Amino acid sequence: MTHDHDHDHGPRPLTPEQTAAALAPPAGRNGGDLVVETLYGLGATTVFGLPGQHALGMFDALRRSSLQYVGLRVENNAGFAADAYGRVTGEVAPLLLSTGPGALTSLAALQEAAAASAPVLAISSQIPTAGLGGGRHGYLHELRDQQASFRDIVKSVHPVRAASQIPSAIAAAWESALSAPHGPVWVEIPQDVLLAGTTLPVVTAMDATPRELLPRPELTAVAAHALSNAARPAIIAGGGVVRADAGGKLRALAEKLSAPVVTTFGGKGAFPWEHPLSLQSWLEDRHTTDFLED
Repeated sequence: MTHDHDHDHGPRPLTPEQTAAALAPPAGRNGGDLVVETLYGLGATTVFGLPGQHALGMFDALRRSSLQYVGLRVENNAGFAADAYGRVTGEVAPLLLSTGPGALTSLAALQEAAAASAPVLAISSQIPTAGLGGGRHGYLHELRDQQASFRDIVKSVHPVRAASQIPSAIAAAWESALSAPHGPVWVEIPQDVLLAGTTLPVVTAMDATPRELLPRPELTAVAAHALSNAARPAIIAGGGVVRADAGGKLRALAEKLSAPVVTTFGGKGAFPWEHPLSLQSWLEDRHTTDFLED
């Protein structure tokens, strides 16, 4: 994997124009603008979602930005669209949602993203800060603990309680979504934080590149020994091969071992369909099951 710049040298210095903008940020910005500026600074170009009352700060800011918005009629479909975008591009797919029912309707899509390791960055609104902490305050769409509904599904949860936390929380979530294995993450920002004006400087270049995960050499040696001495090896290739662009390495390994290859649904395309070692089958096919068990 190559990167646009060398992360060993730290963040890029600001240009004179960026320095001037930091010292005198434009008026009329709010927490929603910080969300959009952070996404843009991280490299996002397209966001998915569905607006709701508590989330209007984000969606109003979206209109003031150059980000492309793909809106759908139901939150779970917006989540599935973001999932598809993340799978196809390998990039983080931002998903903007409202509070309560709007947020919870995305759960099925986020669980699918988790199962398929799709990097979906869900950013949800929350009731105003005064209503947080449990109890029954009578706010629209109030939940005792909205995060709890997502904690068992997404990779990480990033609650925001002040505007100054927005850029760092989104950057941390972005890095989590792209850390191996990829997966969905959750950011939650109260309505009043999104709507409150801010004098914080405009967010510029963010760096949320995940650290490279290096293989443990002793485990690599054990795996190599096992493969070299296997009598009848077979390979089940999954979506990780596609995400890592490792199809060439998979083919080289299969040919070296003379190992037949079957792919999962997410691994389709990881191995040439017409290759002599391709089983050309589906995992749920009885013949494939019998072959692998044998």
